[in-house]
Amino acid sequence: MASIYKRGRVWWIHYIVAGKSVCRSLKTTSQRVALERKKQLEALQVTDQLVRPSSIPIKPLLQSFCEFLLGTRRHKSAKNDISYLRSFFGPCCTALQPGSRVPHKFRGNRRTLPTVPDKLGKCHVPVGRLEQISTEMINAFIRNRVVQDGIAPKTANRIREILHRMFSYAIEHNGYVCPDRRYRNPVEGVRRAKEPAPTITWLNADEIRHQLDILKPWPVLRAMVATYIFAGLRREEALWMTVDDVDLERRMIHIRAKEMEGEFWQPKTKRNRSVPVSRALFSILRAYRQPVKSNWYFPGSRGRRWDPDDFSKRLRLVNKPAGLNWSCLEFRHTFGSLLAMKGESLYKIAELMGNSPEICRRHYAALVPEKMHDVVEFDLEAKKNLNVENQPHRALLEELLQELRRANAEVEAPRLQFVR
Repeated sequence: MASIYKRGRVWWIHYIVAGKSVCRSLKTTSQRVALERKKQLEALQVTDQLVRPSSIPIKPLLQSFCEFLLGTRRHKSAKNDISYLRSFFGPCCTALQPGSRVPHKFRGNRRTLPTVPDKLGKCHVPVGRLEQISTEMINAFIRNRVVQDGIAPKTANRIREILHRMFSYAIEHNGYVCPDRRYRNPVEGVRRAKEPAPTITWLNADEIRHQLDILKPWPVLRAMVATYIFAGLRREEALWMTVDDVDLERRMIHIRAKEMEGEFWQPKTKRNRSVPVSRALFSILRAYRQPVKSNWYFPGSRGRRWDPDDFSKRLRLVNKPAGLNWSCLEFRHTFGSLLAMKGESLYKIAELMGNSPEICRRHYAALVPEKMHDVVEFDLEAKKNLNVENQPHRALLEELLQELRRANAEVEAPRLQFVR
């Protein structure tokens, strides 16, 4: 059985569950409320629904969870999630330590490197155990980031999602039990921020021709940009394309997982797909020749694979004199936007771009041509003429109805007399 007692002005409760003695605060100064909560706890204990509380140190859990992210997610996605955890907890474990801006190839044998400064040192949530984190604490952190740092609703939702995933990991692998009995996961009480409609930009036909004309002196860049525009690939999908992935005889580009030079890569959605090569892209790829012999279809310097950031930097340098600032994302949006304006279904666009239909609906539904103009058209003159033409028929129908009423009356009269 349970017993209550006071510490200062606050009432506490003591009980035993699974052979373990538990003391916790009832968070009330009223004896009546404390007794009610004691009865509720005893009812759970009698029905064997009382769960043994957990006590999970935060540092080992975060280290294990970060290693789990790096092992199961794409490297870039895992790094982004770890940065959100760092903003919430701070650099409290090895995996959350800030990195260095010095690239790996320039580090050499240097043991000490300048680290990135922690700009959110005053915003971190200092906790020693996972059970100390409450729903109110998470709401307060996100609210302060929105008010003080002006983060976007999408960023606030990403913080909420990674914290929800961390608590789910703790439930499955560490036996975490939320102290707040309202929720199994404390992030369930954090409301999602309403994200505005996405703003996308794309190139029209004249801008596509101008962009490709600018890149004529650089055949590799021109072929890559044409692939982004006419096939809708993501930046890394084209950089990881090999010679075997491009079949010009069947006019197909295959986006599939592969292991090259000791590195494993797979598409963002972890699903392989194939994209048909259009006539415009086919003419450019047929004339394209690799500058050096390589297994990569678009080789970089010395026949190696392009680094994504190096490619974007190179493209910006080439486009800057012409006043162009297009990126790979805008090239990809061009493919989806042109298909939507052409009247293709969002399902087909999603299959070609490797997205879900919901994402395509958010981005391109407004561009789909309207097919219900005839539904909202009203021809008042035609309705008026129709009424005039139907007047003789209406008169005939009224005469027939009157005759039917008289006939019914004649039939009903004898029946009424008989009943009397």
